[in-house]
Order: sequence, then structure tokens, then C-alpha cells
Amino acid sequence: MDIAAARSFLVHETRSRLGDVVTLHPRITGDMSDIADPDRPALTGLAGRFDIDPDLEPLGGRDRSMAPIRFAGRKCSISIPRSDMAWLPRKGDRAEVTSRPADPVYKIVRVADDRADMILLYLSALEAAA
Repeated sequence: MDIAAARSFLVHETRSRLGDVVTLHPRITGDMSDIADPDRPALTGLAGRFDIDPDLEPLGGRDRSMAPIRFAGRKCSISIPRSDMAWLPRKGDRAEVTSRPADPVYKIVRVADDRADMILLYLSALEAAA
């Protein structure tokens, strides 16, 4: 087995054993808001790898007498095999990690589709889970 095949196999195994179940909701952006896209059905039951990268942002603290305060945000992404998708997600679509109901609904802010085997969706938390 060559290195590329081994790496591809490892990603597939990680996603199938440790991955999350993801639902993508297509949206159309209008003048004042966005609505569900009637031409693209929701993609349910997708096996995706959900990654969270804590993002520490310094806030203030330029004064020598006070240490800087750090704000912990989250940079989130989901990688999904291209072969599992009936349509390519777009910026503004919604992603929901259905295997973790406590997670918020996310808005897709960027789609990286330059790889042949998977699509990487960069997310922004949109609303809290119900």
C-alpha cells in the first residue's frame, strides 16, 4: 500500500469510527433574509469529521500593569466525503451535527472543494440548539 492510499484509508476509518452524523440544509439568500432552497433537498445522514480549533484572541491589556485578556472563540469545520453528496454545498447553507443535539446550528461561511475525495466546510455558529 502506498502512502497516499494509506492516508486516504486512515481518514476514511477515522470518519467512519469517530465521525459525526451531519445534516446539510440548503438555503437561498434573498434581499432581507434567507429561505429554504426548494430545488435542493436536505442531505441527511452524512458521515463527517467535525473539527473545533480553539481560537485565542487577545483583548486589551496593552498597559504594562495588566496582563492581556484572552477571548476563546471557535473555528469549526466539517469534512465530508465528496461521494456522499448529491449536490455541492454553498456559502450560506446550514450544517447541523445531528449526532450531537446540544451543538448549535452552523452557517457555512466557506466551501473548500479543491480535493477530489472530500469537501471541507468552514462554519460559523448561527444559533443555539433547542
